[in-house]
Amino acid sequence: PLLYMKIFFGFIFLIFATIFFAQKNSIDTLRNSFELNKNSFTLNFEFINNLMVIPIRINNSTQLNMVLDSGSPYTIILDLRDLEELILNKGRQITIGGLGHGNQFTAYDSRYNELSLGKATKKDAQLILMIESELDLSKFLGMDVHGIVGYDVFKDFVVEINYKSRKLKFYKHDYFYAKKSRKLKKFEEFPIKFYQRKPYIKADVLAQNQSAKDANLLLDSGGWDAVWWFRDSKPDLEIPSRNFKDTLGHGINGAITGIRSKTSALKLNKFMFENPTTSFPDSASLSHAVSFEERNGSIGGEILKRFRVIFDYKNQKVYLKPNSNFKDDFHYDMSGMKLEKPYEILPYLVVYSVRSNSPAEKVDIRIGDMITKVNGSYIKEGDLGYVLELLKSKNGKKITVSIQRDGINLDKTFYLEDPL
Repeated sequence: PLLYMKIFFGFIFLIFATIFFAQKNSIDTLRNSFELNKNSFTLNFEFINNLMVIPIRINNSTQLNMVLDSGSPYTIILDLRDLEELILNKGRQITIGGLGHGNQFTAYDSRYNELSLGKATKKDAQLILMIESELDLSKFLGMDVHGIVGYDVFKDFVVEINYKSRKLKFYKHDYFYAKKSRKLKKFEEFPIKFYQRKPYIKADVLAQNQSAKDANLLLDSGGWDAVWWFRDSKPDLEIPSRNFKDTLGHGINGAITGIRSKTSALKLNKFMFENPTTSFPDSASLSHAVSFEERNGSIGGEILKRFRVIFDYKNQKVYLKPNSNFKDDFHYDMSGMKLEKPYEILPYLVVYSVRSNSPAEKVDIRIGDMITKVNGSYIKEGDLGYVLELLKSKNGKKITVSIQRDGINLDKTFYLEDPL
């Protein structure tokens, strides 16, 4: 039956490193492809907290904003609150589990939809409707975000990501290698392999006196961290002595908890990153998610944004060229408060977590406080990403926030402090 959607959901956020569909309701791979009557086209993207957000249309809908996630094997719809009427085939019921502490839940496998991306159209698109998920992308990115696109977009094109200019270029494969392949002389080529439609790359991870050679890491543009390392994978790296417990993010099954630290280095062939931020999710957060036993972890947006990246899923290759971000230092949030923007148009941010013994806690910033100004500037639409970057910018930097609490206006001043 057709499902006419103008639905109000409530979800939580973020890492799309892995999504697991219960075996008893496994999803078949469809062979349909995007049709493109030009050789290439360019698409601008929003870049918020290391995540790319691109415009998509489904069945001639109004614009949907979707996270472009190389680590997602399917196109996933999470939130249709602010859209006009959208006609979808509800599809068959499936069972889904993923990152986070919650239980598996019911979703819908919707087929035979039209998916439009820039100048390209897929006539027989498969969508996963996660009506029961608790994942809310919008409030954690500060703009309306309706879901995730991944493998279905990357598999049909050579995709070039320019993180500096915030532009994506999509090429037909034959055209790219006939007319544009000369640009690859400036890139380093890496083989990638696929497991359940997710790309993995080999890398070396060094932690204190240990090293993991040729680790299998998911290339995950939908993860905002630099590196994730899965405890109990082989080899089992010891967590560095300088670390702190934290909520690492939120997946489709709820909060993802674990330990944050920095490893000594990440090496991708000739590219070396010193002291990359590295998160170690706990086993409970991974219980529904990890189905590839050889997987050691992930490389996320904090690493990928330091390159110009060319993905060629068809030929199982990725090409990397360093950009001006390459030598930037790695930092976690140094305020100790986690922020969301529950409504895009409202002029405030909300504190939803405060780390123990952090600068924010020391000046009595509390969960539920509404931040209306940062360093004297009022909060506006689109400011969440800027504020999040500011809060991890420089150890010792002075930050003043104006907050509202129970109808009272307060000013709080603190200094950023590296938790490691």
